[in-house]
Amino acid sequence: MTNVLASAAVLHPPGKPLVDRAIVVGGGLGGLSVALQLRKIGIDAQVYERNAFLSGGEGTLISLFPNGCKALNEASPDILTKLRSLGIANNPANLVFPDGTKFGEWKLSTLMEEKYGLPVIAILWKNVLKALDEALPEECKHFNYECCGITQEDDGAVAHFKKDGETISVKAPLVIGADGIRSTVRRALFGNIPPRDNGRTMWRAVIDMNLCSSQGLESGAYASVFDGRTLFIINGVQDKLYWAFSLEDDCCEGSTKIRSKTGEEAKERILAYFEKSSLATAIIQATEPELILERRVLDLPVLSSWFQGNTVLLGDAVHAVTPSLGQGANLAFEDGMQLAKLLASSSDLRTALEEYQALQMPRAKEISKRSNPKNQNDDSFYDWLYNPKML
Repeated sequence: MTNVLASAAVLHPPGKPLVDRAIVVGGGLGGLSVALQLRKIGIDAQVYERNAFLSGGEGTLISLFPNGCKALNEASPDILTKLRSLGIANNPANLVFPDGTKFGEWKLSTLMEEKYGLPVIAILWKNVLKALDEALPEECKHFNYECCGITQEDDGAVAHFKKDGETISVKAPLVIGADGIRSTVRRALFGNIPPRDNGRTMWRAVIDMNLCSSQGLESGAYASVFDGRTLFIINGVQDKLYWAFSLEDDCCEGSTKIRSKTGEEAKERILAYFEKSSLATAIIQATEPELILERRVLDLPVLSSWFQGNTVLLGDAVHAVTPSLGQGANLAFEDGMQLAKLLASSSDLRTALEEYQALQMPRAKEISKRSNPKNQNDDSFYDWLYNPKML
């Protein structure tokens, strides 16, 4: 691996972070959270986002598990308190038949705070993004900056951006690539490493919960798996119902690989694919076509190198996982917390980046492996995953 870091032999004075400034490429959950972690320890983190405003996660709900809550609490206890007020904590998770009849439950869902000291919070993605945004000063956020490359120098790295038809180059002692599964920063460091298709298509939406009141769904999560199909529903977060339904290609002769041209077409297809589930049918019928998001399920095998020179990756840019365990954002929050801790405590930058990679890579690999929806994970795995003492 090529490294152009300044000599690792130079000892760093205690009590000060290893760098005074960092460029964060990407204004998603991972980018904003690492910026918050870095600014907490005295690093001037500047976030560069390609869009005109912070966006992403529309039509999506996420679960903040105890490991993610631990990281956010480290960044700011006030943020965790706020997120808890905007979501629902420790909700029951019900296992149901395709018609919605309950036959079991995942008991750990209601016991997490008692067991691990921190809750699981179901919350709309946009509310997490907004809370992180509001916790950062406006002057550290820069919009319409589309990263187009990274170059390394002896005393830092330069991020190159396209903005208003011009190329703008910004240098800092550290550049952090938090720009998602199709990361430009990753490509600049390691070449083209495309995401991996998991042979499934997922449809999801957020609708008003009263549109499905006839189904008798109480506040909580509902999951059903049958015939290569999965149903996942969370009801009651700010009077909304979130649903995510997926289907394996092999169960429909690969027709799921064909992308719907319109929301109306997507709705018709899902109704046909899930006609054996009266619960799914009722929810789909209650959903306006324009609210339906259709995506292939992708992941990114965990990279063997997480940094080069003065540039490091985190979150989906280095280890995108499938949504089965709901760990994508939580793992990104972990990355930001651990990176900040090491930048505040290590003797030099190269050591900090090596320790960050050594600490998070095995964890990301295990979570990626366990995120296969066909896996049956036992309690010992969840203890390892959620217990804040493991971080």
